[in-house]
Amino acid sequence: AQRWRMVRAASPYFNVKNVLAEAQGRDVCLRAAPSGQSPANLAPCGGADYPTTRMWRASIGASGAFTLQNKHWVDTGRRATLQAMDRTLAMLPEIDAPAARWTYDGELPSPRRVVTGARSVLLVSGHFTGQRANPAEPVRKAVFGDGDDFASLAHYLKLASRGKLTLSGTMLTNVDLGAFPAGCQSGAILAQARAAAQARGVDANGFDYLFVDYPRSSECKFAGLAARPGQWILSNGAGTGYWMWTHEFGHGLGAGHPDSLRNCPVADGAVVLGSLCVTGGIDDPTDTVGGGGRRMYPVDYQLFAGWLDDEDVPTLVKPGTYRIAPLWSALPGKQGYLLPRADGSTLLLEFRRPMGAKGTFEDWPDTSPFVNGVTVRIVRYPGNAIQNTLVDATPGSQDGMKDAPLMPGQSLVDTLSGRRITVLSADGSGAVVRIEPAS
Repeated sequence: AQRWRMVRAASPYFNVKNVLAEAQGRDVCLRAAPSGQSPANLAPCGGADYPTTRMWRASIGASGAFTLQNKHWVDTGRRATLQAMDRTLAMLPEIDAPAARWTYDGELPSPRRVVTGARSVLLVSGHFTGQRANPAEPVRKAVFGDGDDFASLAHYLKLASRGKLTLSGTMLTNVDLGAFPAGCQSGAILAQARAAAQARGVDANGFDYLFVDYPRSSECKFAGLAARPGQWILSNGAGTGYWMWTHEFGHGLGAGHPDSLRNCPVADGAVVLGSLCVTGGIDDPTDTVGGGGRRMYPVDYQLFAGWLDDEDVPTLVKPGTYRIAPLWSALPGKQGYLLPRADGSTLLLEFRRPMGAKGTFEDWPDTSPFVNGVTVRIVRYPGNAIQNTLVDATPGSQDGMKDAPLMPGQSLVDTLSGRRITVLSADGSGAVVRIEPAS
């Protein structure tokens, strides 16, 4: 009766279920009182009385303890957390005290915006009045490819998701989109594309995604554009490059342009992440949403999209030695690790190795630091999105972010997680890191 289980609900929220109640066959969830300081109780999970009162979110601190916010209370603009009272629980004004903090032996459900399964695309190759549409076949191949053609968005996503996301669809060519909308308004272009498709007997609403390619216009200040998150992409004459589609699809997953953290000080032989570091520009050689070109998405995007599970990228709160398997491999170790930080962000560790023959998306040179060291990122989840900051773990070098990973024998101290991270080794079998208190 005093054991509880967290079950993922709508990201980033979960339900809290009681083990005894489940054993008795009762589908009940922990429910916050809709208002006031009335006690929390167990109520049917599918109840229609304020369903969001059964949805919870954890804000994890550096120690691994967390506060519990309730979606109903968040949605109604009230700052409160679930807190222990005499023989009961209730939503009370946010405080930082033992009565308001919780621990959990399992993996806390991480924020998600799941994008899996067989998804369909309506690809429109169009033109505005007075223009000629771009050649259609190169655009089709860049999106759908031909089988295991590496130069396509479809094959990229198949590999990056480990087969959990597949794209297929229909292409309409030489579509007259009408007059060019003043100011290159994305909403107007999408509406015109939907109307033009409907005129051909194709309902864009019957597809998961709408992609529109048209001849380049100087009025559009982008090569590609997508909602974050969202289910459409506009190509301003850039549709022949699959990397443009993978970049914009990353935005659709919820990823923003990554930042970089540079010029961190070095003390006692370790790079120190703290207030003295400088936030730089967009430059992440491993991330196609940043400066990574054809590279596949970082491990936290894969977790966010539901391509990996929490046990694949666990949260570390205990000191120890841990093995990181190369991404997309079945070698021993985890696909990455998360370390909670005091400001609500998370430190992410990942390790890559070259994959396959020349021409694949992860065809790194053997000498690249990104396949010989551990990549360190800071991850945040603004709204229903995800935001990365790549850490330069070799400050002062001539190569900027091109040698950002933490190399074997080197250490990093993160002041917000209170952890010292040392890479003990990194080779074809994976990377081994030691996590210990910072002091």
